[in-house]
Amino acid sequence: MIYPQGSGNFPSVVKKSIGKLLCRIHAFRFVPIVLLLLSTALAGCSITSVPPCLVSAGPSFPVRYALARVSPAVVRIDVVMRSFQDGLPVSFRAIGSGVIIDSKGHILTNFHVAGRARHIMVTLADQRQVHARLVGADHWTDLALVQMNMKEVRARHIHFRWAALGNSRSVRLGQTVMAIGTPYGLSRTVTLGIISNTDRFFSASTIDGYETGWFNNWLQTDAAINPGNSGGPLINLRGQVIGINTRGDPDANNLGFAIPINVARRVIPSLLAKGKVLRSYIGVRLQPLRDLGTFYHLSNSRGVLIRSVDPNSPASKAGIQPQDVLVSVNGHPTNCRFPEQLAPILRFISDQPIGSTLVLKIDRPSGSGAMNSMTFHLVSQRLRSAVSPQHQITAWGIAVRDLTPAYLRQRRMKLIKGVLVTGVRPGSIADRAGMQPDDIIRRVNGVAVDSVRQLKTIVGKLGPKAAAAVVVKRGRSEHTLVLSHHRD
Repeated sequence: MIYPQGSGNFPSVVKKSIGKLLCRIHAFRFVPIVLLLLSTALAGCSITSVPPCLVSAGPSFPVRYALARVSPAVVRIDVVMRSFQDGLPVSFRAIGSGVIIDSKGHILTNFHVAGRARHIMVTLADQRQVHARLVGADHWTDLALVQMNMKEVRARHIHFRWAALGNSRSVRLGQTVMAIGTPYGLSRTVTLGIISNTDRFFSASTIDGYETGWFNNWLQTDAAINPGNSGGPLINLRGQVIGINTRGDPDANNLGFAIPINVARRVIPSLLAKGKVLRSYIGVRLQPLRDLGTFYHLSNSRGVLIRSVDPNSPASKAGIQPQDVLVSVNGHPTNCRFPEQLAPILRFISDQPIGSTLVLKIDRPSGSGAMNSMTFHLVSQRLRSAVSPQHQITAWGIAVRDLTPAYLRQRRMKLIKGVLVTGVRPGSIADRAGMQPDDIIRRVNGVAVDSVRQLKTIVGKLGPKAAAAVVVKRGRSEHTLVLSHHRD
């Protein structure tokens, strides 16, 4: 006899037999929910007839399985960092998370967690603490690599586990994920959610002045990511790390973002070998075409708009202009209609060897509205940050850093040499002379100053009571300040 689905007339003996079979199969760790659906479809029985062994197991088994694989590799990271305030060094503590990725004790975390750390302490899953050191850091992707003190690990007979890295290209919308870390300094915490966007784009942003997020999109999730979660892993239900938790949105409800693990895979080898990642720079700012394709008479959104060209950059010297449309680089198409398509183009350019010749195909609009196809050759330079490390000139009571071309470009200043003043100690001789933050020291006693190292040498050669005539650039004008230890 054929029983209609949901009729409830299926023999109770058969129901009991199916229930026993399902419980036995569950002992072999098959996913209970799949068996539940299968039994319901075949038997036409209701959810309420599911055996108690399946109901008690519930859908949490995949979650527990994934946590068991990754959680032992998640660590808390306590760091001591140094900053400068009013020309004086100031130390402060910070807390973040990380994940062990290999048998050598390497830990992947964020640049803003450990990239500027002077002292690092790692707390393992068993609550034991181990000293660690910074191996390398890359603020452009907000990633850092830390290594536990392996001599200490061996001497104390500490055993640890490491996590498997997954493939962020296989991540799909709606996929269940978990974020693990130590939010607000609490012991390890796990939050559950889904992937709500696989290609979230942010316009160029900074962390304490350091550029970040230029060359990658982000995984967006509603698994809560709070302060302290930074650097911890975002994992899938297979127990694989698919991202590094980086930021949350304080104005949103559980809207968090993680760096795709494939970005970290590209960065890790360079951090291990050089402690940093070297990239190419050509000096163009790009903009998605979106609705500009009609204005430029482009078919199929061909190319990407060059919004601006940095002064004295390779692109500027080659003759490339704003409003040009970049069609390809070394034959690689650069089609970009939407913002999330920008990062792969920028990454392709930055991945080219420094000092290599790049061939750029350009469409330039003419007065009649037609596009003229042009080819440009340029030699790439090394990409440099607008921010450089700070140093203290104790005798003068100031904090300074090297002046970089990127800093000058950001402020639309001509390329000049000098040293940037970042802080002035109240009551110091520099303060009494009228020196201010953002002054650029150009000359000292008639000697041109090109770097912090040179400035330290000049100041070191001055006698303890010697005065100095310092020429600083402030805005568009220059001022001469006399720094003297005599208050008169």
